[in-house]
Amino acid sequence: MSQAESLFSGFPPVGYDEWRSRVLEELKGADYTKIVWKTPEGFSMEPWYNRRTTLPSPVVPLERSSNRWLVCEEIGVTSSAEASGAVRAALAGGAGAIEFRLSDPSQADAQNLPLLLGDIDLASVAVYFSGSIGDASVLLGNLASLPEAAALRGGILQDADEASLPDLLGRPAGFRTMAVDTGRFHAAGATVTQEIAIALAGVSDALSRCADAGIPAGKAAESMEIIFCTGTSHFPEMAKLRAFRAIWPQLLAAYGVQAAACPEPKLFVRSSPRTASALDPYTNILRLSTEAVSAILGGCDTLQLSSFDPAGSVSPELSGRITRNIHHLLKEESGLDRVVDPAAGSFYIDTLTATLCREAWKLFREIEAAGGLKQAETDGLVTAMIAPAAEARRAAVNSRKRSLIGINRYTVAPSAEVVATMRSSADPSFMAPEFEQLRLRMLSNLAAGGATPRAKLWLHGDPAKCFRVASFAEDYLRCGGFEVMPGVTMALETRSCRTILQDEPDIVVLCWTGENDIDALPSILDTMRELRHESVVVMAAKPPENAGELLKAGLDQFIHLGSDAFASLRSLQHKTGVI
Repeated sequence: MSQAESLFSGFPPVGYDEWRSRVLEELKGADYTKIVWKTPEGFSMEPWYNRRTTLPSPVVPLERSSNRWLVCEEIGVTSSAEASGAVRAALAGGAGAIEFRLSDPSQADAQNLPLLLGDIDLASVAVYFSGSIGDASVLLGNLASLPEAAALRGGILQDADEASLPDLLGRPAGFRTMAVDTGRFHAAGATVTQEIAIALAGVSDALSRCADAGIPAGKAAESMEIIFCTGTSHFPEMAKLRAFRAIWPQLLAAYGVQAAACPEPKLFVRSSPRTASALDPYTNILRLSTEAVSAILGGCDTLQLSSFDPAGSVSPELSGRITRNIHHLLKEESGLDRVVDPAAGSFYIDTLTATLCREAWKLFREIEAAGGLKQAETDGLVTAMIAPAAEARRAAVNSRKRSLIGINRYTVAPSAEVVATMRSSADPSFMAPEFEQLRLRMLSNLAAGGATPRAKLWLHGDPAKCFRVASFAEDYLRCGGFEVMPGVTMALETRSCRTILQDEPDIVVLCWTGENDIDALPSILDTMRELRHESVVVMAAKPPENAGELLKAGLDQFIHLGSDAFASLRSLQHKTGVI
């Protein structure tokens, strides 16, 4: 008997039908689809899979002895001297790869390149170049003149459509000169399936271009770096990389590459720019950690995490150290580098991977039928394809159905350092998510001499229920930058209106939970309007059948789970004088 069989021999086997029967019993009449996840791509994922229900596991080729990844740090180059200092700090902190983002091609010319690379042992540290590269042939020639040129690893992260094809033949074996970058599509709101399909289409465009130039597909594939961004949806992001690896041989086979000669794709993964908080940077450490785990378990070759503090409110030294240490904790303490493809064998992940393979391949074929990725972009097909998913994601964030901790849920007041940094920025909204711009607007109003609007909660009903409602309302309003005063429990009487208004709150939130409480609302609204018409009255509840009458009677709005919090909070800011 194997160790696994011995471990589980004391537990009776549970079949799918038995499991589903028990789940239906626990749901107590609720629809089973309530616990089935409908992905943004439109397919459904069951909450549990077993040997009978899982899809056949796709082959994810990984010819490696460990799951080690390169810890890459991006360094923006404005001067060679400053970049050299940043390189030394990164290498001392444990970076195994450096990406130089050039602002001018001259920064990597024959004179400046040795200064950039002076502290780097090219035999052990990979180097990447991006940004304003200019003629990649010139840069590759400068690199070739270095004494350690033969040991070069890394690559020139230049779009495959712009890469100089002769460079493919003269490059060092470990140095790639073409990149297929899905980053801009990820930032625009592409789903996981769309990112895979777009990456495949980008590779296909590059292989076609190389074939026209007489360059073998296998040789072309060896010189590519595939760039993905990884978001915070853990399992889909992990499966995304596995699915791309699984489809890669199928794509290359279409260009005549035999399975035995098929090179592995090199996956360069960056953290996502879509969810980073500018006002609460320390929550980004958790996001970066989740994104890193997804990329590592998915099989990335190089991983680059952006600074946890996009606003720059802490020192670059502290930001760099903490961000790098995410890698080290996952490697040295969690041991994520020890097992190759640790997700293999998970019925859930294998099913998700197989489904992504199927859906991405269908979408890839649609792009190919439209003339390839470049043509599909020119014709607007890619933008039209991404737009619905991006809008659905925006709506989910704005309604708080998709939680972004520190952004649209559980916010805290920004530190003095963050406030000072944001005020000194030429365009602070550039680095902040849309929802977070509500609080930026509040900070701008305060800086211009305005006041922070205050809200007061009126509690009534079953204590357990109304305190939950009050907690929801408090979190809801704080996400818009409002100050929330302690709630007050009072009877539903018109004389209570004077008590709730004695502090002159800008907003009064009614957290009432009794079945017939709504009947008292018209008289309460009349009294509050007489006592202080400036106060905006909000009810934390779903709208009843007579909601229209109540709104006409003076109630401003209903706030509840699923309501458009972004629009609601922006409206409240306007009505309370926030400029």
